[in-house]
Amino acid sequence: MNFTTRIRKKQRLEEKSMYLVEYVYRILIVKRYLNLLAKLNIHPIAVTLVNTLLFPCILYFIYLKYYILAAFLTQLYAIVDHTDGMLARYTGKQTYIGSRLDRFNDNVFFNAVFIVIALSADLPLYFALIVIISMNLHNFFGLFYFPKKLKQFAKFKRFGLKKWFLDRNFILGIDASLLLSLISIFLILHEFQLLFYTISFCYIFDLVYRIIEIKLNEKERKKWKR
Repeated sequence: MNFTTRIRKKQRLEEKSMYLVEYVYRILIVKRYLNLLAKLNIHPIAVTLVNTLLFPCILYFIYLKYYILAAFLTQLYAIVDHTDGMLARYTGKQTYIGSRLDRFNDNVFFNAVFIVIALSADLPLYFALIVIISMNLHNFFGLFYFPKKLKQFAKFKRFGLKKWFLDRNFILGIDASLLLSLISIFLILHEFQLLFYTISFCYIFDLVYRIIEIKLNEKERKKWKR
């Protein structure tokens, strides 16, 4: 099985829907050098360890107000974050330790980065707490509420903007890729309050939108049962 076939079978690439920014990282960047990493026999855990070392550096540079450098390293973190998972699945070297370490990196980084940004920018910590609460509330619903609800539908109907994007093989929503990109952009612009407002809005908007979609599907299902 050649490289392209294995990639398409094992990754969320061209054949499956993905988030817009995720497409940029996975298809336009990581896919180009993934085969080289596999040939060099680089273990995915070694790639994951790069981010374990990288995220404290990012937090440190943000705190010191080296925002451009922190933004650059955040983008590097995003690329590495996609690389380890793709490489693990492509080479068949998925491990429990690797997945736990990757999750640890993301959980610590995404919860800590907003606190450090607020401290660095001399903003009240409630700005960071609003984002953290919105993010974790969104994650909670994504892990426990939405999967349970979606299983109740033989066919789930999308509406509005999400349907328009899904018809074009993209998912409209906020994921780690978009989050890291927004952090980088606003670090460069030094617009920290706008960063907190934007990310909080994205999480709440996506959460409310998905709940509305479920309610509309439940309403249609009841209509068909009558």
